[in-house]
Amino acid sequence: MTTGDADVLIVGGGPTGLLAACELLRRGVRVRIVDRAREPATVPKALSLWPRVRDILTDLGVGEEVRENSVPVHAFRYFSDRRPVATLRFTEDLAARQLPQYETERILTERLHTLGGKVERGVRLLCLDDVDHSGAVVPGGTVRAVLEHEDGAVERFAVPFLVGADGAGSAVRGQLGIGFEGSTYEMAFALVDTYIDGGLPADEIAYYQTTQGTLVVVPQPGGVFRFLSVMPGGGTMTREAMQEIIDTRGPRGVRITEPVWETVFRVHARRASEFRRGRVLLAGDAAHVHSPAGGQGMNNGLQDAHNLAWKLAAVLQGRSPATLLDSYGTERAEATRRIVRDTDLHTRALTARTPGRVAARDLALTLLDRSGAAARLYAPVMAGRRLAYAPERDTQRPSGGSCRTGARLTGASGPGTVLPRPAALALGTAGPDADPTAWTLLLRPPAGDAHWVTEAGHIAARWPQLRVVRPGGGPAARHGVCGRAGYHLIRPDGHIAAHGHARDLGRLEAELAHGLIPGAR
Repeated sequence: MTTGDADVLIVGGGPTGLLAACELLRRGVRVRIVDRAREPATVPKALSLWPRVRDILTDLGVGEEVRENSVPVHAFRYFSDRRPVATLRFTEDLAARQLPQYETERILTERLHTLGGKVERGVRLLCLDDVDHSGAVVPGGTVRAVLEHEDGAVERFAVPFLVGADGAGSAVRGQLGIGFEGSTYEMAFALVDTYIDGGLPADEIAYYQTTQGTLVVVPQPGGVFRFLSVMPGGGTMTREAMQEIIDTRGPRGVRITEPVWETVFRVHARRASEFRRGRVLLAGDAAHVHSPAGGQGMNNGLQDAHNLAWKLAAVLQGRSPATLLDSYGTERAEATRRIVRDTDLHTRALTARTPGRVAARDLALTLLDRSGAAARLYAPVMAGRRLAYAPERDTQRPSGGSCRTGARLTGASGPGTVLPRPAALALGTAGPDADPTAWTLLLRPPAGDAHWVTEAGHIAARWPQLRVVRPGGGPAARHGVCGRAGYHLIRPDGHIAAHGHARDLGRLEAELAHGLIPGAR
């Protein structure tokens, strides 16, 4: 039995586990991270990093390295029998960047090392002991993990919290007996990452759709392109078979020259029935898997890690009650449901085979393109700029109903949404130098009402860890933040925990008591 040198054990050293470890370490939490693989991954796997996740990586201090090593995607182009039907263009602030997953892991691992952490490789989870299946988090409690090392040594390790970030076949999820609900698509997919002869746009993803299947072409750094296609019925995928698909459905004049990775896989749409069982939490592919359409998978897992890390740190360090952890599963399950829904629709559209469905898909894409609706509404969703967690309590909203901002549709800032990046940077709630543990209270006092200012100050004084800012006009007002007198309470992850107007100070007090422990620093 070993204890005492970690507050959180993370099982799984992929992107989700690495980010969770980094986010915990930079908040002063002791972390141990183990992975059963002897060596880091060397294949590209996931590629896309969307803007919301890049904001998170920038705040971690690795944003510039991500930018230097990745390439942007400024458009999705859709073809039907090689005929252009639609183009979805992304402005720079909404564009994804393509970076092979092993490079993302390398960057995160190096940051982990600078924060004082390391990945223990060749260590696998055998079982969990003393899991409180009631879900309660009793002070002083632990969960025990039985770990097997590469040399055969077995260790029993007790730790206050354990995070399962160990992939779709999660041993942690299996030990908890948590279901993995959903379905598997009937078709198999084939993938070839390769150097090419021929000209392809280096900043566009192309979808070549036919009734025989869709071919997706994705650029990567260094002149490598990914070719992804539904497997031919009853066939096997070889370099020659993929070349034939390119020749008959895809961009003309392109030849595969030097493949760097080839694989065949099936696509699943599944979600864990629970994201948390007491002191054990699931994140990334251990909690959900879905279609790669739109490149959202790794981004979803990284946002799990970001959501979870600040909450674990706050609970472990006595700044927040343990009930704060209840919101992790609620929020991330909601976000995952939306992503699974959207990627499923995207996948089914791309794999349409009957003439009627193909015609309907092509017409819908054309109308979305011509109306500008895709760029106006869909691009911000893919970029993560519309991520919002539905308020669970009435005190999160102004009395008398929410502001008429249409937050989720237009990007205006209401409870549950992320404070827009320009405003967050200007107000010091985001960026590499921002305090990753701080809650921020944005106050807009009623004109000439000194009593209101005094009352708000008395409330804030009960929570010393609360940072109080009076933004006035400027960036907050320009980016959809309600301009009426009142307040916005901002969580450490940048989401707006609550918003109220001048008469709602009692609601502010209730929300502070929900998320923070009075007097804690």
